[in-house]
Amino acid sequence: MERINGTGRSFGRRWRNPGIRRLVALCMGMAVLLILLAWAYGQYEGERLKREWLARDERLIGSLAAAHPELVSELPRLLVRAEQDDPEFRKLGQQISSRYGLNEATDDAIFPVVERFRGELGLTLGIGLGLFMLLLSLLLLRLFDNPYRHINRLAVSLENSIKQHAPMDKPLYEDGELGLLSHSVQELSIRLQETIAQLRREKSLLKDTVADISHQLKTPLTSLAIYVELLQDPRTSAEDGREFLETCRRELERMEWLILTLLKIARLEAEALELAPIRAPLQDTIELALEPLRGMAELRRVELQVEEPAEGISLAHDPRWLSEALANLIKNAIEHSPVDGRVSIRTERTPMFAHISVRDQGAGIDEQHLPHIFKKFYQSSPAGSGVGLGLPLAKSIVEKHEGHLSASSRPGEGTAFTVTLPLHRPSSSAPSLTDL
Repeated sequence: MERINGTGRSFGRRWRNPGIRRLVALCMGMAVLLILLAWAYGQYEGERLKREWLARDERLIGSLAAAHPELVSELPRLLVRAEQDDPEFRKLGQQISSRYGLNEATDDAIFPVVERFRGELGLTLGIGLGLFMLLLSLLLLRLFDNPYRHINRLAVSLENSIKQHAPMDKPLYEDGELGLLSHSVQELSIRLQETIAQLRREKSLLKDTVADISHQLKTPLTSLAIYVELLQDPRTSAEDGREFLETCRRELERMEWLILTLLKIARLEAEALELAPIRAPLQDTIELALEPLRGMAELRRVELQVEEPAEGISLAHDPRWLSEALANLIKNAIEHSPVDGRVSIRTERTPMFAHISVRDQGAGIDEQHLPHIFKKFYQSSPAGSGVGLGLPLAKSIVEKHEGHLSASSRPGEGTAFTVTLPLHRPSSSAPSLTDL
């Protein structure tokens, strides 16, 4: 469909409208019809005048023959000779006719042929032009009514689309300006529906986020309230008070982490944030993710093993956010690894993608839980130490990089998470994600 790219009124722009083409065709057709009717009427009147004139000549010959029988053989020849417009004969005839009052000022009643011709001509032209104008008016009415019917159908379709919160029922495309109008209105309707759907998704997401935060904060807030009451009790010892304060501090840190993580996930899912990808070595990003987790691994006596191809891998990504996603995967692997276990981080390269796998030697995940582990607050084991937000956050960040996060596991054989990223991703000049 052609786009509206200007307001010019060139001949070509006008001619592409079906209404203009039909109007031109109608005018040309009516002009041809009028010419044909005028020619046919001229032929008919000519034949009629010929018959009237011949009848007049016959009556004249009859009258002269009755008065002068000796001129019977000469009369036809004289009439034919009179048609040759001889100036002498015409002058003589005018002199004789004038004596009896026959001239241009003579009343038409004396010339019945002329009187009938004028009467019939006026009547015929009046009726003919009236019918012609009526036909032309009907055709023009039908022609100019078509755009209004088209606009009315477009308005009704748009109104139904707005009322039913659905795309317009059927395409109303045609050539010309009305076709462009229909196409633009349908595009507008589609974009409005997409915007409404997006607003509904964002509203639902905000509702879910608020509900999640409220649900997750209810328990720590209750605990804090209890600890505050205990601290206010005079019977609480100093040692117990310090322990209660330390517990309150941990709960507050947990609440802060929970809120920030939920906000990150919500803003990523709502596409309210844009990455700032740069082309950087993937190994540097992995090291950035490992740096804050080495102490945790040492404390749990878990070995972190990193494997990478000799040539290294560079691709366009946001190092800060991708490192956070990898850190969540590695932290999850450390938490589920046994003492003296090993977490391996391995990178591979294919012609189109880079793969990062994080594998642990833990108890594994039952097959029935695998489809749900990326849902918020989902825990495959009731004894888990987390709240079920690390994996959903990692998945949102990876998908924001136009990548894919998958998991494979068997009970007793550990779990492997694989991040797949495209090697060739168009760079973006969008601003970096704001810190939360």
